[in-house]
Amino acid sequence: MAQVVLENVYKSFPPRKGESVALPTQLTSTSDKSEEATTPKSADSVNVLRRINLTVADGEFMVLVGPSGCGKSTLLRLIAGLEVMTGGNIWVGDRLINNLPPKERDIAMVFQNYALYPHMTVYDNIAFGLRRRSGGGGENLSFAENLLVGVTRNLPKGLRYISEKERAVHEQVRYVAQLLQIEALLNRLPKQLSGGQRQRVALGRAIARNPQVFLMDEPLSNLDAKLRAETRAQIVKLQRQLGTTTIYVTHDQTEAMTMGDRIAILNQGQLQQVDRPLELYNRPANLFVAEFIGSPPMNFIPVEFHAPLLITNGDFRFTLPDFWGSALQKYDGRKLILGIRPEHLTLSVPATKNLPVQVELAENLGNDSFLATKLVGTSFQQAGTFKNSLQVRVPPERFISVGEQIWLSFAPEKIHFFDPETELAIFPKSSIPSLPLTK
Repeated sequence: MAQVVLENVYKSFPPRKGESVALPTQLTSTSDKSEEATTPKSADSVNVLRRINLTVADGEFMVLVGPSGCGKSTLLRLIAGLEVMTGGNIWVGDRLINNLPPKERDIAMVFQNYALYPHMTVYDNIAFGLRRRSGGGGENLSFAENLLVGVTRNLPKGLRYISEKERAVHEQVRYVAQLLQIEALLNRLPKQLSGGQRQRVALGRAIARNPQVFLMDEPLSNLDAKLRAETRAQIVKLQRQLGTTTIYVTHDQTEAMTMGDRIAILNQGQLQQVDRPLELYNRPANLFVAEFIGSPPMNFIPVEFHAPLLITNGDFRFTLPDFWGSALQKYDGRKLILGIRPEHLTLSVPATKNLPVQVELAENLGNDSFLATKLVGTSFQQAGTFKNSLQVRVPPERFISVGEQIWLSFAPEKIHFFDPETELAIFPKSSIPSLPLTK
């Protein structure tokens, strides 16, 4: 087992013929011009990963999450050696692996499409990597051993000659099959397996090699919802049992929140924030993270701040708690973006400190009810790309019909603020203390 360290990793691809190069305009934070000057780039290339600095601790379960096209799978392939880096360093333990071929990196990868050999049984699929590494397939056996294997190959199983290396392979395959509860499937071909069974075989092939690092590229995306939840729990349990450093790629923020010790959020080829799941949820670093983490996503409302503690928008007026005072003083008379999660909005009474909305859609799920609403009142002003719409989570016993007008209040201690220019979060000085990292 070993930690994985990514140092200033870049990856560029040449554009296709006739394709224009459009660099992302939104960055996670203010960038140093001197640092930008060191970016490996050229006029005819597209940077898909930029300044990736990330340390995955020994035995940690790190999840890479982000929208499609953000570069998370490319980053995984760089670690595996399936892509060539444009710049930077990758360390596994104390080894710099930049120039090592994939087979020498001691890394096992689980692919989205399983990548099983269709003509091999489950047993042989799991054993394949072990045989190639140990020579158990026959290429490193002595002449006498090869002769015995050939002569006894067609005899009944109990009379066949099995080399010591093949016995070791057999023991490891049996151990992995027992671990994944697929002993009964060892003689089947992949086409005779369900999607969940194939995924377990793919996991078994990776586990059997006992590598320093597991890489998993959206391994659950082909499974149905129920099986995905079951397999998700099984992967977490196995990782904790084995203690192997794991980097897991997904676009599903529910998977990320439930599986990872820490989560690294990517957008447009850059890391947005790396932290524990609840820290990301409670203290998002910027507007993108706040919207991406959470389902339904966070609501955003444009407001204007007036010192010492008043925010307004049209007829809406709300006095903030005292702990916001010092953090917002420099924004006096300026616009801000207020963020509030659906579960922190509650049904209330008409008042200037509350928000009048009309229900446009009601989704009753039994344990929860979600409302899609629209702010009403001609005095409420929009700003930029922010629409006058809010999503609300309400108790399931409270029936609300489409078209009904209601008033919403929000929990003052759950408010978030973002700078409309940088899109970075603004944190009050009185903040929630960080908790120690535990597994």
